[in-house]
Amino acid sequence: MKDASDAILRHEQAAYLEGIEPARDPLLAEMETWAKDHGQPISDPEVASFLAVTARLSGARSIVEVGTNIGYGAIVLARAAGPDARVVTIENDAETVGVARGFIARAGLSSRIEVRQADALAELAVLTDPIDLVYVDCVKEHYPAYLDLVLPKLSERGVIVADNVLWKGLVAAADVPAHEVGRVQALRTFNHAIVTDSRLRGVVLPLGDGVAYAVRV
Repeated sequence: MKDASDAILRHEQAAYLEGIEPARDPLLAEMETWAKDHGQPISDPEVASFLAVTARLSGARSIVEVGTNIGYGAIVLARAAGPDARVVTIENDAETVGVARGFIARAGLSSRIEVRQADALAELAVLTDPIDLVYVDCVKEHYPAYLDLVLPKLSERGVIVADNVLWKGLVAAADVPAHEVGRVQALRTFNHAIVTDSRLRGVVLPLGDGVAYAVRV
């Protein structure tokens, strides 16, 4: 969720787009409030809507989410992809895993969403099945490494979605605070790969805090 004024769109544009977003169902609305109250970063509502459209359109059956947080993205993906889809979502923090599993159980999706408590890089390295859709919203400094691990495992029509790729507008800034340099450099490397790698057709979209979208070619 945004923690400041929109860094991409003009204020009136952002307000308009937020205003036309359909109301989330009660559980997602509760999760949005919980995340805000506890300082937990989850997807913006418009990014969640984009995820839902992508999951439905792609026909994904094998979905991997890198960075579970409280389970918001996993629930959106599983609901949109339908009953034949399975979501594996990776989260390293034990307490956060417990919160996510609780919300997922309340959504009635425990049989379709597997929350794995693990380091994302280590877990991605051992995944063996082809992946139809990957959603990345985890450690920003690791985005290039996530991409390197995921690309060889994408199915023939696999899709990659990654959140926060403009990182509060800093990825496009000339002056970057010292404590943000590592994140910004990693995201710039990731974005360049998304749009130039010959195995992908990709684009960076001005949704939320910047969303990268790519399909395998």
